[in-house]
Amino acid sequence: MFDWKEILDFWFGELDEHGLPDSFHRNRWFRATRAFDQEIRRRFLSMVLFASEDGLSHWRSEPGGALAEILLLDQFTRQIYRGSAMAFDNDSQAIRLCKEAMRRGHDMALPAVQRGFLYMPLQHSENRDDQALSVECYEQLAAATNGIAGDFMNSFLQSAKDHREIIETFGRFPHRNAALKRRSTSEERLYLETGKRFGQ
Repeated sequence: MFDWKEILDFWFGELDEHGLPDSFHRNRWFRATRAFDQEIRRRFLSMVLFASEDGLSHWRSEPGGALAEILLLDQFTRQIYRGSAMAFDNDSQAIRLCKEAMRRGHDMALPAVQRGFLYMPLQHSENRDDQALSVECYEQLAAATNGIAGDFMNSFLQSAKDHREIIETFGRFPHRNAALKRRSTSEERLYLETGKRFGQ
């Protein structure tokens, strides 16, 4: 019924000689636009709902399928439900599937940029152990990648370190507090006024 290749084609397109997507695809990843959110909602909401109910578990036998399911639960969920608590509803499942894919060695079978997104649920976790594992994974990824792709992986690594620092400082992501109806501490309020923020 659903084909995981459609998700990878949509998110990455064709990889170039450096193993990277073109600028059109890369520029959409971390820039919040209503049009892109709406496109994902229109095309992939039904897949996200299936994935959230473990309805796409048959994809997990292949590295690309495992990644596609993680993208639905980690990335697409954030864009479909941007600004609401539902944006984080599938995080625990995405983290579980990320670790399962790593145990199977699926991450090592993927191109570097796709591995970067397979590890992304760890970066989004509010658990310190997950954050430590995230940085370890991105360090290995950056060390194993050269040239232009290596520079790109180093930017992923820096983002992982930034996320880990926030969790080490606050034990959670203060920029989620409003959506999750959590009361911010005075330290968190100061950070939100002056610190580095992430989209969600």
